[in-house]
Amino acid sequence: MKRTPAKHRRPSESGYARGDETRARIVLTALKLFGEQGFEGASTRDIATAAGVNAPALQYYFDSKEGLYLACVEHIIDHVWAYMGDVVAQAGKALASNASDEELIAVFCAIQMRLAEFMFSSLDASDWRLFMARQQSGGGPAAGFQLIFQRMHKPMRGVMASIVGRLIGLPPTDDEVQIRTMALNGQLTVFQVIKRTALAALNWERVDGERLELLQQIIREHSTSLLRSMIETRDQSRRGARLRPAPN
Repeated sequence: MKRTPAKHRRPSESGYARGDETRARIVLTALKLFGEQGFEGASTRDIATAAGVNAPALQYYFDSKEGLYLACVEHIIDHVWAYMGDVVAQAGKALASNASDEELIAVFCAIQMRLAEFMFSSLDASDWRLFMARQQSGGGPAAGFQLIFQRMHKPMRGVMASIVGRLIGLPPTDDEVQIRTMALNGQLTVFQVIKRTALAALNWERVDGERLELLQQIIREHSTSLLRSMIETRDQSRRGARLRPAPN
């Protein structure tokens, strides 16, 4: 008989409940405490107490404190891709089908619009902000950064860099392409890195409703204008190359 995976069993000899619901509760609790106190500051005992489980439950589900931290990272990655996956896939299809420049601009901006929605409309994104800020500043196990970079940032930025590279006529891995892509996305990143400063400058308490629409409109206009400017520079360069006399 095939053995049921341990995390789905609920043996009577255990002192704590075993199951997906309990595991998820521990992860959500750890996300909050790791965000507030950092990886070193949040003890497994405090996390277990806040999650309403015995301390050995954390070792049972996650093996170690680092295993719990990585489970938090996996939770974020899964939820981000559930929100972003379809629009990123659509951009990938546009690239594969040799879509027009304007179509590529449209799918690039669509990714940015969805990112803005996620950042400002998703309660999950709000709950993760401190955790991600600490992670980006070098806190927590290095394996957590590698997971986020390889499975979330790299695939998403890879598609966006491929679009920019196509529009300016350079490989997506070219430094110029990477910098231009990051600069375009910096319009959104500023609201993550210096959110309080940005909101204070706008005299906003939060971004919602009409404010989100305004933000999306401006970012779309900026990105469209900049990407069209890159196309114009590319086309001018190509015309110049055709007009140059062939070497003797």
